Amino acid sequence: MKKTYKIVSVAAVILAFGLFGGYAYVMKGGSRDVNTEEPAYTLNAVDLIADFNKNAEDASKKYLNKTIEVSGTISASDGIDLTLNQNIICNMQQKNALKNGVQANIKGRLLGFDDLMGEIKLDQCCIIK
Repeated sequence: MKKTYKIVSVAAVILAFGLFGGYAYVMKGGSRDVNTEEPAYTLNAVDLIADFNKNAEDASKKYLNKTIEVSGTISASDGIDLTLNQNIICNMQQKNALKNGVQANIKGRLLGFDDLMGEIKLDQCCIIK
């Protein structure tokens, strides 16, 4: 009985260290702060949408997980998420009071392209003044 308890205890400690090591490896020094990053690309919404419609694979390689700044017209907004030019969905870091039809510059990290819906998704977005 004592031997089994020792084996289980040692296994639990090894598992705990392994999980902590895995977490530290994945996080690699913390999360990203897109607000403070310089954008890798600055472009308008029409050009970004055209890049993905022309060749989604090449555009994904170019923009995926990069901080970009996009200018466009707000076509929908619910306070947290907003949509530029009907195809770029921006998940904002803070609530916003922007209205439809307003021109805006948004900086965020490009998550990917939904080819079924034709939508480009960004997160950690902020408004550039």
